[in-house]
Amino acid sequence: MNLKKVTTEQILYGLILLVAIGIRILRIGDAPLSDFEAGRALEALHISRGENPTLSPGPAYPILTGLTFMLFSDANAYARLWPIIAGCCLVIFPFFLRLMIGRKASLIMALGLAFSPMMVFYSRLAGTEIMVAGFSMMALGLTIERKPIPAGIFAGLAMISGPSALHGLLGAGIAFLVGIVLTRINWLTPLSGILHIRRNTRALSLGIFSALVTILAVGTLFLFVPTGMGSFAEIFPAYLAGWISSFSIPTSSHILSLLLYNPVSTVFGMLGIISAWREKVVIAQWLSLYAGVSFLLAIIYPGQELFSWIWLLLPLWALASIELAKYFRLEGAEYLPAAGQAMLILILMALGWINLAGLNVSGGVQQTDQLRWAIIGGTIVLGGITTLLIGLGWSVNTAKLGLVWGLLLGFGFYGFSVMWGASQLRSGGELELIGVPPAPGAAGDFQTTLGDLSEWRTGMRDTLDVVLTTSSPSLVWEMRNWQNAKFLPSVPIGELPSVIISSEDQPEPNLAIAYRGQDFAWWLDPGWDGAIPDNWPRWLVFREAPQETSKVLVWARVDLFPGGVLEDAETNSWDFDEELPNGSLPVE
Repeated sequence: MNLKKVTTEQILYGLILLVAIGIRILRIGDAPLSDFEAGRALEALHISRGENPTLSPGPAYPILTGLTFMLFSDANAYARLWPIIAGCCLVIFPFFLRLMIGRKASLIMALGLAFSPMMVFYSRLAGTEIMVAGFSMMALGLTIERKPIPAGIFAGLAMISGPSALHGLLGAGIAFLVGIVLTRINWLTPLSGILHIRRNTRALSLGIFSALVTILAVGTLFLFVPTGMGSFAEIFPAYLAGWISSFSIPTSSHILSLLLYNPVSTVFGMLGIISAWREKVVIAQWLSLYAGVSFLLAIIYPGQELFSWIWLLLPLWALASIELAKYFRLEGAEYLPAAGQAMLILILMALGWINLAGLNVSGGVQQTDQLRWAIIGGTIVLGGITTLLIGLGWSVNTAKLGLVWGLLLGFGFYGFSVMWGASQLRSGGELELIGVPPAPGAAGDFQTTLGDLSEWRTGMRDTLDVVLTTSSPSLVWEMRNWQNAKFLPSVPIGELPSVIISSEDQPEPNLAIAYRGQDFAWWLDPGWDGAIPDNWPRWLVFREAPQETSKVLVWARVDLFPGGVLEDAETNSWDFDEELPNGSLPVE
């Protein structure tokens, strides 16, 4: 590589990509897998062990992750590796758009996608949705760059990643048809006039051939996992089934998640849509069509739930970036007063946020709360008056520049805080609107307790005989390397396993003489019914809200503990359906 040819622009893209990778891999293995994640990870685990399991629709994740498990290990971090790679592909995608939306706008878009709370959260989630989006955008970008073979490879990966691929294609198809109608009535310039993509039969053939080879090779792991083709065939029926499923998330919560987790892209993306049609920016007009269709599909399609926002955020970030790129240099704007205005707006936003936080510590005193709301409203009014005075005293462009940069700084700090909290401080997503409940609970304490019992009894931390009467995917995943773990509907009559693990809704074993119990919070669900918690300021500022906790119970035989003796172990056997004289031991 000739370092003399490396441009400043390429260095900036490289730095953005490195930061995006760092955010996505930081402490990636600390959070346990939820039931949602563990279900797909277990499929990959079976593949890595040479089995041929039945796969859920979309074989890309289990096969690629299974291969990763074979090469490295079946750790939580490796279960999330491919979604991270796909999430980083989304950060690379704006590089391919630099000649279409502008170089500044492409850099802004890459930076926005690198720090977007939703994109970061879903990139750290073991699943297929972010893989579909990441691989699809790489295929599109490489098509723009006229590289048919790698474009075909990524297109093939996107197609076998899951039903979300059809969701993205449907949105693109509808937007394209709407665009054709608008071009017929001369409201819109044809897309071919700005893409400059010529029909090339050879390139098309190479792309299709590469996609088919990828589908066959990756979708079956070179024919070692033939059920992968069955999983690929299930993608279309699974997507159709999503249209007749019921909504599990209120529409209001759906929309609030877009606003609260993506303020920069939402606010400036909407401004970008207005500017696109007012100024007749062709690429922005086409992007606005796709954004509008994606928004409608996200609202009316129940199968994808919050993952549908991924397809909206991509054009929305492009539109927001095009709009923001204008404010690097405005004709007639004076930068010193604009900078002062931006700092004042940032300070006013911070003041409003502090008073919003103060609502939670005022003890509910009505007068104090009213005063704080008055201050919050006053900051908004003062920001508007400041903008008006700057516009009258200097120029309209100066006021616009200061307002945009002030809002961008305020929303940027807020967005970074939300991203960091969702990915690092609360990585399970138990209190997030964008989470996939139930969130994982105390898996670390669970493993430590079982490991200590096993080490005390056998000298090793994963060899104790365990019977599990619940088969939750997350629990099965945590016990994946315990060779003597058995998953049974109930404990066989007459047996006394060293440890029994059950959920709290199952009856306690009637073995007060033989066992001691301990509970662990395992499933965490939101404890509110509406779109957001009733005390929404506390949730918004501190992420404190009611939760519903479901537990697993670990019953350990008494002789596993120091000084514990299993009385009459050799002469007596206990039936789990029999009632002992002393009754059941309560959970400690």
